[in-house]
Amino acid sequence: MLVLFLLGACQGNQKSAPPEPWVNKPVSEWPEFALTNTIQFSDTTFHDLANAMLIQTEHDTLVATCKHIFMVFDNNRLANHIQLGDNFQKWTVYPKGQSDKTIVLGNLLNENKQEVIGQFNTLKIRDWIIFDVEETKDLHPLKIRERSLEKGELIYSVGWATGQETSEPALTKMKVFKNLGKYCYVKTLTDNVNPVGRSGSPVIDTNGHLVGLVSGAEGTMGVIATTAYLQELLTQNGTVKK
Repeated sequence: MLVLFLLGACQGNQKSAPPEPWVNKPVSEWPEFALTNTIQFSDTTFHDLANAMLIQTEHDTLVATCKHIFMVFDNNRLANHIQLGDNFQKWTVYPKGQSDKTIVLGNLLNENKQEVIGQFNTLKIRDWIIFDVEETKDLHPLKIRERSLEKGELIYSVGWATGQETSEPALTKMKVFKNLGKYCYVKTLTDNVNPVGRSGSPVIDTNGHLVGLVSGAEGTMGVIATTAYLQELLTQNGTVKK
């Protein structure tokens, strides 16, 4: 059984929020916060497409996943901008293998009719989409860490790769190599990790707080979208105090 051990309560002069009470328990006893996506259009349904998560803001609970999921829609001629068109029917999330905990998503809060899909640099620095949601089915929302990631810091992604059929998500250990603001490069420390399909997995720190999502890879480095752009979105949409 794998257990995460906390870093110190402070790094530099920045204080950390209190750790989550579950973070030092075996991973099998963690609350359910990693989710998978099913997206239904009028004649096409994508099952278990990337990963997602619940996030807790000051005022609400939302669902977040990776924006580059829209590249799949573009390739299938279902959308060419960051918006869900007339053929869209329903977007649901749930812990993999537990359809009884399915959550139906509401509005895409950062819809952008001017943003063309496939602009790699745009998606790279803004690889978040967020939805409102009416119910959470007792699933666990993650709290967002305000403090930025530091070089050498250990972080963990929690989610499923393509072909991973276990109901429990995989935990992948990573080390921050370079933080460039809205994204950072990481070195993967866990052996034999399948990188395919892990996009959108929540990334947490050793206190159990949300610090990013899995965005992709460049060469031997993983790319993590930090919460910088996410927090901009939440401010713009009035879900955090300005």
